[in-house]
Amino acid sequence: MYEDFSYIYDKLSFDLEYDKYAANILTLADRYDIKRDDMLELAAGSGMLTRYFFNQFKNIDALDISPDMLNVFANNYDPDNVNLIYYDMVAFENENSYDLIVILLDSVNYVTDPAECIKLFANCYKNLKPGGLLVFDINSEYKMREVFGSNCFVYEYEDIFYSWDNFMEDELIDMHLNFFIEGEDGKYERIYEYQQERVYERDFVIDNVAKAGFTDIQMYDLDDLGEVKSDTIRILFSAIKEK
Repeated sequence: MYEDFSYIYDKLSFDLEYDKYAANILTLADRYDIKRDDMLELAAGSGMLTRYFFNQFKNIDALDISPDMLNVFANNYDPDNVNLIYYDMVAFENENSYDLIVILLDSVNYVTDPAECIKLFANCYKNLKPGGLLVFDINSEYKMREVFGSNCFVYEYEDIFYSWDNFMEDELIDMHLNFFIEGEDGKYERIYEYQQERVYERDFVIDNVAKAGFTDIQMYDLDDLGEVKSDTIRILFSAIKEK
């Protein structure tokens, strides 16, 4: 995933309000009196969210499974307090090391094996310091079934035209994306990208976060930290590792 897509990922993220998402996470960190020492962001991608934490935490580990995305990160930003890690977020272990762990923008939905998702929550618990905070989101059931579903979309943005075809079966959505990028000579280069996400029910998430050992598990609408509604697009969860 993202081998070629990293070239256009940032341009196609123009509608994501990274500054607001980061502010919401910091609000939760303040609410739970989380120290601003050590932070881990899983599935950090090209750093478009991470950059809002550069001046907030002393040390940041930013992890992603795509070297291409991490190369974009390294080319765009060079903060002294950020360590880039190429690794699978499900398997990553660095016990009792972080005050805050963040997994945002439906990265959990991309973990399509429920057993692997459970392992991810368990390792996040291990990796947090006592009293640490886990914050992550998922695409809501509403978004996955009613918005994504087995639907097709066509977009045009600046020099990129692309089609997006979804096929949903057994709580999995296969996503076929075809991007056509206009070159200086007016010719278009085609980039094909396949992705897959799983629908995760809220009860599954809450139950398995609790089984991992977390307490005070809360959920919010990602956009405003308000109550989750029937048409909420992304659900934000927070959970504490007890001291």
